[in-house]
Amino acid sequence: MKKGSVFLGGTVLPCENANIIPNGAVVTEGEKVAWVGKTEALPELYLSKDYSQNDVSGKTVMPGLVDAHMHISFGECQSEEELSIYTPAEYRAIRAAVDAEKVLLRGVTSSCDPGGPNQLGVAVRDARDAGLIQGPRMAAAGRQITSQQGIGDNFPSWIGVPPSSMGVKVTSDAEILQEIRDQVKAGVNLIKLAGSGLSSDEYAAFRFEEVELATDEAHRLTRPITIHARSRQSVRYAAKAGVDWIMHASYMDEETLDMVLEKQIPICPAMTLLVNMLEADDVGIADLPAHVRRHAEEERDSAIRILSKFHKAGGTLICGSETGFSYTPYGEWHTREMGLFVEHLGLEPIEAILCMTKNSSFTLPNYRNKIGTLTPGKYADLLVVEGEPHKNIEVLHEPSNIKVIVQGGEKISPWRPIDKQRTRHGFEKAHLYTRKPLTRP
Repeated sequence: MKKGSVFLGGTVLPCENANIIPNGAVVTEGEKVAWVGKTEALPELYLSKDYSQNDVSGKTVMPGLVDAHMHISFGECQSEEELSIYTPAEYRAIRAAVDAEKVLLRGVTSSCDPGGPNQLGVAVRDARDAGLIQGPRMAAAGRQITSQQGIGDNFPSWIGVPPSSMGVKVTSDAEILQEIRDQVKAGVNLIKLAGSGLSSDEYAAFRFEEVELATDEAHRLTRPITIHARSRQSVRYAAKAGVDWIMHASYMDEETLDMVLEKQIPICPAMTLLVNMLEADDVGIADLPAHVRRHAEEERDSAIRILSKFHKAGGTLICGSETGFSYTPYGEWHTREMGLFVEHLGLEPIEAILCMTKNSSFTLPNYRNKIGTLTPGKYADLLVVEGEPHKNIEVLHEPSNIKVIVQGGEKISPWRPIDKQRTRHGFEKAHLYTRKPLTRP
């Protein structure tokens, strides 16, 4: 049995910084990285028959991707009802296990799941760690904690927040504390707060004192806390309270920008969902009402404007695809956020890659010091890629360019047919009576 593997002759992106090693080599030993450097400096020990030799000349070796915002339990839902009401938890769990492999086979070796129904993120994480399924290393939140104005409470008040939904509504300080304590007991890696709603309204879903209370309690219980914060007020409260990272920040103002920079809080924009919504509408896959499209365009443009300034000022961006919706199916759009960073926020391709490797590893508190870079002693999670993604980020958008995926020193191959199409059961779908009213001829 071989001690490890040697990948030599290719361009190596360690992703500890923007440095690149031409004609480099990476050695894995067991589940860890053992050595990284120039091929010409490779110790003779690693050229022995104890190590499998892999000539990757003309290719690029880089860390596995880290998707900082992926909902493994959402099942590519096409409606709010499908996400929060339809499909029993037992079936959701099996479906999520299959979807986890799709993600891994796209080169995403680690991911953060910031909330979903039924503690399914925690279950998939544990099943993966037990070797029962294939999937990315995971950090998982529980249901996102919301008020009536937060994204977790999306149905009319006479329906409320179903127990099967991604959110859990709290109505007092005591309930905020209790929910955090219950989630920590259930084994979450992080706490997710729904700090704003679906609209661009100025107000936040919680008062500042409530955000501060949730942040303090999460930190007291040794869990990081992240927040869905699109509105100006919600981003300001999040920054002032000292959350660990902010999701979206689309309407952040200049004053809050300075506060986020001062406190060195990373931002995960997750712009891919917005852009995909608009493009789906353009080609007729979606039929967005005019006001929804207008809002999506406004948020996209606002995010680009303020986050470009954030990057230029030295802020830390992390990449999350918001995979899990029908607009962002598993295994399809994980790398697009890097492309949007390059196209719209002014990043160089290597900077965007750092956002989805080194920077994004921060969102996995259980792994953050063990993944994200090709560094001796860290997990041997790496990709062998055709082309030069550090010069052209589009290379990573084409799945066929990812030639080898290694996770924990083991080359990954599918456990099930990659292109097998699954049946969507009736209990997964919203039940339509008709597509339009029936009128007289």
